[in-house]
Amino acid sequence: MDLSALEVTRNPRKLVAAGALVAVTILLLLIGLVLHPRLFVNNFIGGLVYGMILAMISVGLALILGLLGVVNFAHGALFMLGAYGAYEIVASQGLSFWAALLIVPLLIGIVGVGIEIGVLRHLYGETPIIGLLATFGVALMLEEVARAQWGGTPLSFEVPAVLRGSVTVGLVQVTTMRLFTMAVGIVVVVGLYLLIHRTDFGLTIRAGVQNQEMAEFIGVDIPRRFTIVFFIGATLAGLAGVLRGGEVGMDLGMAFEFVLLAFVIVAVGGVGSIFGSVISAILVGLSVFLAPVTFRSLAEVTGIPGLNIPGIGGFMPFAVLLAVLLLRPRGLFGEEGLME
Repeated sequence: MDLSALEVTRNPRKLVAAGALVAVTILLLLIGLVLHPRLFVNNFIGGLVYGMILAMISVGLALILGLLGVVNFAHGALFMLGAYGAYEIVASQGLSFWAALLIVPLLIGIVGVGIEIGVLRHLYGETPIIGLLATFGVALMLEEVARAQWGGTPLSFEVPAVLRGSVTVGLVQVTTMRLFTMAVGIVVVVGLYLLIHRTDFGLTIRAGVQNQEMAEFIGVDIPRRFTIVFFIGATLAGLAGVLRGGEVGMDLGMAFEFVLLAFVIVAVGGVGSIFGSVISAILVGLSVFLAPVTFRSLAEVTGIPGLNIPGIGGFMPFAVLLAVLLLRPRGLFGEEGLME
């Protein structure tokens, strides 16, 4: 009998460790909120926005990894191309941001289909390292294409005036671009959940994962379904790239940075769990933004300046990964099958 799903609750030491970790985290957050309420709220909102960007990238990666069993290292390059594609349409071609928001994700989805048909379809059934190396090579090629087309310096483009304004949320002013990003992220997550769990297409996808031979025997075109899944995952990466580029700009390093974070999020949430990827993406986003203000507050309370660690936010995704995997190696929601 597989008891790994109950691993934490049936292991007293892990249960105590998890409870202590949660209690300490809540205490530290309360200290930060009390000492710097405005900064805390501002960073909390920033963490949510960052988390939604990570969620849009990670759910696509989780979908591809959970359904196709492919470690797609090129996913970050597709995200990067989404940002640069939006720059090309808005800054170079003079079209609107709204046009980029519609056109670029679809184009990135087509690029993803090309990768799936031209490269990965020939590697299904091989060991995961083969797919990883192949997509790593694809990622390097796409990065060089971007370097040749747009150069290596950071770029940015303007979003519409309606997204450059701000609204008051509690103690702080929040740009409408951030609120728009959160809204798009929520729509994407809900839509993807409904597609997988409330449609015949989603049913056939899950059937193909459970037993591909039987699904094909009853007439399901599994290769076509998997190509559509890859298209969806690549489109979501492109959409996240457009939104990220509109908020903070773009550079070539974002491909590796975000695909690494996406793998961390998938591991924390549990491979194959879209819900887990969303929760872990928000958790990681909040940890990145709240850690600096929290440790700064802790340094003030204790009188130990060394606790105000520069760059602590960048360390937090890996700290979250380590803590979760020590307590539950399968991830927070990792189970057999999709989104169990």
